[in-house]
Amino acid sequence: MSLGWCVQLLAGTEDRNASLQSLANDPQWLKLLHYETGNLPGASARSAIKSPEFFLSPSGHDSPLAELTATVTALQMQPKGPDTHASCRFPARTRWLQQRLGSALTVPSGVQCPALEQWTRDNTVESVSIIYATGYLANPASYYGHTLLKFNFKDSEAHSDLMDESVNYGAIVGDGDDPVSYIFKGIFGGYDGGFSHINFYFHNHNYGENELRDLWEYQLTLSEDATQMVVEHAWEVLGKRYTYYFFRRNCAFRMAELVDISSDTPLLQQWRPWTIPQSLVQSLSTAEIDGQPVLTDVRYLPSRQSRLYDRYQQLSPSEQQLFEGIAVETVSLEDPRFTGQPIDVQHRVLDTLLDYYQYIRDAEAGAEDPANAAHRRALAMRYQLPPGNAEFKPSDHTPPHLGRPPGWFQLSLQHSTRQDAQAGIRVRPAYYDPLDNEAGHVRGGGLSMFDLQLTASNGQVRLQQLDAISIESISPGLTGLPGDKGVAWNLKFGWEQNRLDCNSCLTTRLQADRGLNFPLGNNTAATFYAGGALQESVQGEGPAFARLAGRLTYHRASFSALLRLEQRYLVNGSGDYTTGRLELRNRLSATQDVRVSYARNRGEELSIGLGWYW
Repeated sequence: MSLGWCVQLLAGTEDRNASLQSLANDPQWLKLLHYETGNLPGASARSAIKSPEFFLSPSGHDSPLAELTATVTALQMQPKGPDTHASCRFPARTRWLQQRLGSALTVPSGVQCPALEQWTRDNTVESVSIIYATGYLANPASYYGHTLLKFNFKDSEAHSDLMDESVNYGAIVGDGDDPVSYIFKGIFGGYDGGFSHINFYFHNHNYGENELRDLWEYQLTLSEDATQMVVEHAWEVLGKRYTYYFFRRNCAFRMAELVDISSDTPLLQQWRPWTIPQSLVQSLSTAEIDGQPVLTDVRYLPSRQSRLYDRYQQLSPSEQQLFEGIAVETVSLEDPRFTGQPIDVQHRVLDTLLDYYQYIRDAEAGAEDPANAAHRRALAMRYQLPPGNAEFKPSDHTPPHLGRPPGWFQLSLQHSTRQDAQAGIRVRPAYYDPLDNEAGHVRGGGLSMFDLQLTASNGQVRLQQLDAISIESISPGLTGLPGDKGVAWNLKFGWEQNRLDCNSCLTTRLQADRGLNFPLGNNTAATFYAGGALQESVQGEGPAFARLAGRLTYHRASFSALLRLEQRYLVNGSGDYTTGRLELRNRLSATQDVRVSYARNRGEELSIGLGWYW
C-alpha cells in the first residue's frame, strides 16, 4: 500500500501534511506514545519509552508524525500470522485511530490476537482499580508506599479477585546493588524502569504476608471505552523500558499515566517536582472524568500484622490472657481453662492464634518451625469445634486518601539562649514525623527528606538544621509475644547546629541507632535506643559520639505528644552531656496544625508554630 493512498484516507483533506501533522499533534496521540517535551521552550518531543519495539517507524522515538504515518500504514496491512498484526501489538492506538478516522481506516478482517485475548480474558475486564501499598521502611524502594493497577474481571466473584490481573511498574535492579547505590541511582536515573504483570494474589501475599503492608483498593468509575483503553494501553507498554526516577517518574507517575490515557484532566499535579504514591490516591477522591467522580469504592486489605493486632485489641482481658498463655505454651489447647470457655470465646481466641502463628512463622522452615506445628494444632482444634464465625468488628483504619498532604511548611516564634526572639521557618517537602504520621503510616514512625529549618532575626537568616534524610522505623510489637517484639531503628544524615547556645556550630552528622519499642496501652509507647553518630568536630566536641536515648509518644484523636531524652558520650571530645525535647501537636484540619516545643542542649529553646500541609 502506497503512502499516498494511505494519506487519502485521512478525512479527504486537501493538505495532507497539515492533516497528518494535526493528528500527530493531538494530545491523545502524544500520550499514547509517551512523548515528552521537557521544560525547555521549543524543545522537540521525545518518547519516554526507550524500547525500539514500541515504535513502527525508525524515527518514531522522536517524531510523532513519522510514528502516526507508520501506524496507519501498518494497520491496513494483511496479517502474517497470529499476534503479528499492528492491531495486536498496539490495540489502544488502533482503538483511538478508528474513533478518529472512522471508515477511512480499514483494518483487515480475520486478524487473530490470541495472546491479547488471553490476557484480557476475551475482553471481560469490567473495571480498573488502583492498589495502594503502605510504606515499607526496610526497603528504600518502598519508603513512600507503592501503587499498582488491578483489572477486575466480570467473573471475579466466581473465582476470587486474587486471580485478577495486576500491572506493576518499578525499577529494574540488578543483583548486588546495596541500598545506598539504589537510592543514588534511583534519584539520578541510573536504572531502567518497566511494567510487568502477574495475578493479584502474588502482590497480596508479598505485601500483606511477607512485608506486612496494608493494601487499599481504589475502584475507579470509568466508561466501558475508557476501561478498555486503559487495559489495551497497559498491554502496549508491558516490558517496555523507561528511565526510572525515584522522586518523579516512579510507580505513581506511570500508573496515573495509564489511567489518564483517555482523559483530558491529569490526576497528578504537574507543578510538583516529585510524585508520592499517597498523593495519587488522594487526588482520586476529588478527580472527575467527563463530569463524573473517578472513585467508586474503597476497600481495605489488611496485612497479617494488622489482622492480628485488630483481633488482639478486640479480645477481652481474660481472652487476651488465655491467648497469651496458649501462645507461650503455659496453657494447652486441651486445658480446661480453654475448653471450658463458651464456644464463641474459643472461636475468637483460636482465630487470633491462627493469625499470630502465621505472623511469626517461617514458611520456608516447614515442619521444623514450631510456629508451623502450633498453627496446625490450632487449626485442627478449630475444625473440631461447632461451625461458626468469630465475632470481630470491622477495622476502622482511616484510608490514605483522607490523610493530610505530604508537604509541610511552618512559621514559628522562638525564644532561645542564643537569641531572645527570632522567627523560625521550616519546609519539609515530604513526608511525616512521629507526631503527624496519620492515615497510611505506622504510628510513631517517621520519614522525611530535605527537612529545612531556618531562623531569622536582626536581618539575618541562619541555617539551623537540614536533614537530607531522617528515618525512624518502629515495629509496634503490640502483643509483646515471641516473634512480635517492637524492633526500632533510626537513620539520619544532614547538618545541624550542635548546641542551642550557639549560632555558628553547624556540623555535618550521620547518626544511626537500634532499639526496642514497648506499647503502653492503645495510645502510648516508649522506645529505647543505643547508637551513635559520626560528625564534623565543632567546638571541640570530637568526630563521633555514642548515645543512649529514649522517647515517649502519645496519640489521641487530633492531639499528639513526643518526649525525647538522650545521653551523649563524646569520643575524643570534652565532656559528656544530656539533651531533651518535648513537642506537642494539635491537628487543626487536614491542612493545618499548631505545635509547641521546648528543647535543652547546652542551652534552651521555646517555640510555638503554625503549620500548613501542601
